[in-house]
Amino acid sequence: MSTTAAQTTPLIAFTLPSTPYSAQLARFYVRAALSYHDLGGCFEDAETVTSELVTNAITHANADTISLELACLERAAALVIVVTDPSPAPPVKRQPADDAEHWRGLHLVEALSAHWGWRPQHPGKAVYAILTRKE
Repeated sequence: MSTTAAQTTPLIAFTLPSTPYSAQLARFYVRAALSYHDLGGCFEDAETVTSELVTNAITHANADTISLELACLERAAALVIVVTDPSPAPPVKRQPADDAEHWRGLHLVEALSAHWGWRPQHPGKAVYAILTRKE
């Protein structure tokens, strides 16, 4: 039996300050990277998912910086968004009240992505979402 790793093409990787403006900055860089690689119309939900993951990291990690990586998988059939922070606490998908203004981020990530999850790393964790190509 043979196993092969998925072919990954990195698109962007950078560190952001843990400020409210970083979600907007992350959306800009994701949009620019997808446009540069002619993938702008293929992953329509990438900016929203990125914004939610970055906002969660800023809100809950209590860190000075967070990191964002964007990569294509298997010849651009899928896109992976990874946000890392130094907090070891796992992301928690809460059930918000019907009239709540917050706590819907991971529900949105789950709805827009083919798969999402997290993994521990030293230090902290990486939260990821995989989006499939829309044509």
